[in-house]
Amino acid sequence: METAKKYIGSGRSARVFLYSRDGRDIATKTFTGEGTSKAVLFLLTGSANPYTWCEQAIQSAILRRKLLAYLCKYWFKDSVRLPETFDYRWNPKHKAYEIDMEFVAGQHAPLLNPFQDHPTDYIKLLRRDVMEPLQANLIESGFDGLVWQAGKGNPVAASNFMLTRNTDSSDYWTWVDLESGLPALFALNPLATVLYYLPMCIKHKGWLFDDVDTTRLGEYLIARKGEIENDLGEDVFAQLITYRTCLEESQRVWKNISRHERSLCYAYTQKHITTGERDFFADKPLRWFKKYTQRNLSSFFSTLKLKLTKLTNSIYTYRYKKQFHRLYRYAINSHYRWGTIRWFLKKEIDRWYFRGFLTTAERELLRKALHFDDTSAYLTDFSIHIGLKPLYKPFQWGLVPVLVATGNVSIGSGALLVLWTGPFVRTVYTLWRISHGLVKLRPHYPLVALVVGTLPVIGNFAYPMEILYRGTGKENMMGKFITCSLSSKIGAKIPVWGGRDSELEHFFGRFGHGIRNLRSRSRTN
Repeated sequence: METAKKYIGSGRSARVFLYSRDGRDIATKTFTGEGTSKAVLFLLTGSANPYTWCEQAIQSAILRRKLLAYLCKYWFKDSVRLPETFDYRWNPKHKAYEIDMEFVAGQHAPLLNPFQDHPTDYIKLLRRDVMEPLQANLIESGFDGLVWQAGKGNPVAASNFMLTRNTDSSDYWTWVDLESGLPALFALNPLATVLYYLPMCIKHKGWLFDDVDTTRLGEYLIARKGEIENDLGEDVFAQLITYRTCLEESQRVWKNISRHERSLCYAYTQKHITTGERDFFADKPLRWFKKYTQRNLSSFFSTLKLKLTKLTNSIYTYRYKKQFHRLYRYAINSHYRWGTIRWFLKKEIDRWYFRGFLTTAERELLRKALHFDDTSAYLTDFSIHIGLKPLYKPFQWGLVPVLVATGNVSIGSGALLVLWTGPFVRTVYTLWRISHGLVKLRPHYPLVALVVGTLPVIGNFAYPMEILYRGTGKENMMGKFITCSLSSKIGAKIPVWGGRDSELEHFFGRFGHGIRNLRSRSRTN
């Protein structure tokens, strides 16, 4: 008995669905791919991701998974594993191949806990204990292209591993995603591209895309026959040899498909052409290139026209009055600002909790802190600082230059006005906030913001600096959380190499965690 499939996530190469079959949770990886990845692959190879349309490519992916399921057990014992892979099929709805595998109910490497001075750094453990030794083993055994998915120069690859934490401390990592969405050419570290990936492209006579040197793999298996048989058994070794032979054949077939044939096969699987058209263009690459280029250009302009039409309609139908009312309320109503910023923080707290980065107790403490902690209010103050800029910029860069040009103000005085208008406005606002708090009997003293706000340019970050300072104390949980959450978001928003669960998200999160510790360290010293 099967349940309906539920969408649970996507990456550059595929969309992932979850369903239950005979009481067992199954993850289905459907190789639809994303638009940007498709465009890059079309440019480099003539078609979309080969796992989408080429059966031999999907067979190669299955065989690599089966090989590496055993080899990871040989390399890492029980600390690193692969999900069990079942079968593959053609999905007529998505017009793509898909594979079924065991669903892994773990989590990605947790960000540093903002409430611990010395939390477990899971991303460092992942890189040190799993990714780096895995890369070395993959290179040694001939899996030249798989190091991309194992994180060599690719910080996004950290999201390919999931952690299962057990109560008996028998934690282990599962390598869940082994199939690339792009050729291995865009390493964050350019040395990895120049010294490894480009030479591998030359070796494999094409863009490196999960390639395996099957000859080297065979030599590796034979050289370690005794060890593998002792660890895994003679039957497993025989199975590995069989898988290697099958992989050699399936990889050879799909790697030898020409650019013209790739484009033609992809168009046929997507029902862009009929069987007759496929056969007609099979020996006419130039005519096919002309036809397919015309079709793609026509599709591009049709899509562009549709998007422009939607944009125009959204401009006409946008509820300007409602949004202006919201902005007006935000500007003049402190309770509305208070509610808005706490709504945002509540969502962020819940996001961390559902990602497994906060315990239930920590989540409840933060939710309670939202109602009496002043640190979160500094986010509204920061937004007001930014919101005031359009009000005084016309004076700075409009009226002052006119006064200087007409001789009513000297050049020196004009320069001072331009330079210090912003600091003056920020200082007046912060002094008003302090006095307002005293009148309301809720005194708070954003002294860091007051001082930093008096500086030109840098003063724009007065309240973020106040939040960072507040987050360095031992008691201020909300300040610590805001510091770590906002800093990690920087890495999560970086395109190409960043994103959720990437090493860049962890890098910036570690930066925020380091800031929150500065004050406590200085007190200790």
